[in-house]
Amino acid sequence: MSLRFALLAAISAPALAAAPKPVAPAPAPVILTPGPNWNGMSAEGRTIAARIYAQPDPRAGELKSEIDALRLERTQLIAAVPIDVDALESLLKKDEDLQAERRRRSNAKLIELIRALPEADRAVLLKTLAAPARPAR
Repeated sequence: MSLRFALLAAISAPALAAAPKPVAPAPAPVILTPGPNWNGMSAEGRTIAARIYAQPDPRAGELKSEIDALRLERTQLIAAVPIDVDALESLLKKDEDLQAERRRRSNAKLIELIRALPEADRAVLLKTLAAPARPAR
């Protein structure tokens, strides 16, 4: 079984290890939109949420492009024989930093919304966020 895997890896490695495609320029800023479960909020709360989430995050598109490029690079690195563990570690750390930045920006937008909402809408929003996700139908 291991010989079969080694042969498969040797055959497919050159195809997967081909030169990476150039990364496309960063897309336009992403406009975050409120989720579908905001039905319990007042009209004023929905208006505030729409206004806050209509402001595009200038870094969101860049972050997505960078994360996608890292994932492609990681896939190519894993396909190589032997695997460069130090390079893999470096890619994983970069990915972790980018994911953390993405999360910080998302949390900052959420805190901005919570501060702007009336107290009753804050409770609705936070209860919605705390509720477990419903299974897909």
